[in-house]
Amino acid sequence: MRLLEQRGFHANQASISRDLRELGLVKLGGRYRPLEDLARDGVGAREAPKNELIIDMQPVGANLIVLKTTNGAASTVAVEIDRLQCDDIVGTLAGDDTIFVAVRSRSSQGRALARLARLAPPP
Repeated sequence: MRLLEQRGFHANQASISRDLRELGLVKLGGRYRPLEDLARDGVGAREAPKNELIIDMQPVGANLIVLKTTNGAASTVAVEIDRLQCDDIVGTLAGDDTIFVAVRSRSSQGRALARLARLAPPP
């Protein structure tokens, strides 16, 4: 914000965060980078960020999955999960480094976990 202000641009934190998200930038290792820069080893840019950003996932109860991400990445990952348009997933709620994934039932939870596991790095 200070650098923009010094250059004559007035913006608040909320608008900057929204702009960063719209530009497809994610914070990784303390720096903002385009999603495309995270692609490695021939993996498509849409798959690489999730592989890099999801740290852990745990089922909670019968209708919830909690995902942990790197700091500041939850919103980006949640948008990608929403874009999957998976019938088992009702919706997502993202914080800074945590995503709640609501699922329809316990059986939906198992199927959603299997699908989300493909987005996360191997343990």
